[in-house]
Amino acid sequence: MRNESTKTSKKSSKAVKVAALAAAAALALAGCSKSGGDAAATTAAAEPTTFKVWWYEKDTAMASTWADALEELKAAHPNVTVTFELKTWDQIQKAGNAILDSDQAPDLAEWNKGNATAGSASQAGLLTDLTPYAAKYGWDTRLPESALLYGRYTDGLMGKGNLYGLSTYGEYVSWFYNKDYFTKNNLTVPTTPEELDALLATLKSQGQTMALGGAGYQIVHLAYALALTNASQQWVSDFQFFQNPVDFAPTSKEWGYAAAKIADWKKKGYFDSKVSGISPDDAVAAFEAGKNPLILGGTWLDDGIQKATVGFDWGKFQNPGALSVGSAGNLLVIPSRSKAPDLAAEFIDLVLSTKYQNELGNSGGLPLLADAAALTNPVTVKSYSVFDSIVKNNQLGMYPDWPVPGYYETQLAAGTKLLSDGDAAAYLKTIGDFYEQNKP
Repeated sequence: MRNESTKTSKKSSKAVKVAALAAAAALALAGCSKSGGDAAATTAAAEPTTFKVWWYEKDTAMASTWADALEELKAAHPNVTVTFELKTWDQIQKAGNAILDSDQAPDLAEWNKGNATAGSASQAGLLTDLTPYAAKYGWDTRLPESALLYGRYTDGLMGKGNLYGLSTYGEYVSWFYNKDYFTKNNLTVPTTPEELDALLATLKSQGQTMALGGAGYQIVHLAYALALTNASQQWVSDFQFFQNPVDFAPTSKEWGYAAAKIADWKKKGYFDSKVSGISPDDAVAAFEAGKNPLILGGTWLDDGIQKATVGFDWGKFQNPGALSVGSAGNLLVIPSRSKAPDLAAEFIDLVLSTKYQNELGNSGGLPLLADAAALTNPVTVKSYSVFDSIVKNNQLGMYPDWPVPGYYETQLAAGTKLLSDGDAAAYLKTIGDFYEQNKP
C-alpha cells in the first residue's frame, strides 16, 4: 500500500479546494476519456450504455482478479460498452476529488482510504452511500466490521457512519527475510523487540544491514511500526480519531520510543551508511538480489518479491510488539456522478464472491472472504498466516499518515532527516507540531 494522507475540512472550504483543483486535475489525469453524455438521460429502469472503471493496481493480484471479474461483467451485459483506465496512486492522491466533481468522473473506481481522500470526497458529496447496496448484497453481514470501518465516514472522519467504499483485500507491513541466509547463519526469527535488536547486531557483525529505503515510504512505515511496539488500540484511536491527546515527547513509549530506536540503530550502524538517499525500489531490489537478508515492507510487495527472488527462499514475520501497521485494503467506490451505480455495485459483489476471493488469494493477494482451504498459492500461504494472527489478535494499527492532511510528506521529510542526523528530538517536534496544528 502505499500510504494514504488524511484529514477532513469543512464543506465550504472543500468546495473551494475542489474548484481550485479542477484545472490541475485535467493535467494530472490527462488521457482519461469523457463520460458519455447520453448516458445521463437513461431512466432508472434502463440499463446504461456505458460503464467506465478506474483502478491503479498494476501487475498485482488485485489487478488480474478485478480484470477477470470485469470480463464476466461484460459478458453478462453485452449491450454495455465497458471501458477501463489505469491510473496511479499519486494521481488519485493529488487530484481525485476534482475529477470526481467533473464530467470525467468514472462509474466505479479504486480510491485511497483515509480522511483526506475517501473521507474528504464523502464529505463533499462526491461518493455514493453504499448502505442500501450493502443490505441488498449482504456485504454488511459477510464482511467483519474491522474491514467495513475503512469505508465508513462521518463528517469526513473514518471509522463510523455511512458506508462510502468497500475493501476487498487486506494488507499489512511486516519483515521479509531471506530464509536461506537465516538457516545458513543459524539465525532465528525474533519474537520480541529485544530479539530484533539482537538480530540486527548479529547482522552488523556479519557485515550485513537491513535493506531500507530511507528516501521513501519505508522510513514512514518503520517509524510507525516501532511506535506500535508498545501501543494499545486505545492509543491508535487517540492518534487516528483524536479521542484523547497524543504524546510526542521523547519519553513517550510510542513515538518517543520509535524516534529513539531509529537514532540508536543509526548510531550502531544497523542501516546502510547512505540510507537517507536510498529509494524503496532500490532497497527492495537489493533484498530480491540477496544483497540484504532483511527488509520491512508491505504485502503489496509480495508478488514482486516472489517473482524476483529465484535464488533463495523467503519468509515473513510480524514486527515484534503489541500492534502491527496494516488494515483492510484501499476502497472500491461509486462516485456520485456515476451513470451506472447498479452495475458498479454488481461488480463490487463479483469481486467479493468466493470465486474471485479465492482467485485473488491464489494470485498472490490477501483476500478477506476466501475459502482458506482453497488457498494454495505459496505467496498467500506465507502472508495469510501472519495476517490471520494479526487479525485474530486485534493487532492492526492502521497507517501513520491518516490523521491529518499532508502528514505523509511531513513524516517522510522528518524521517529521512532523522536517518541522516540522528536527531530524535527534532523528529518528534516536527511530526508532533504538524499533527497538533492540523488536527480537527
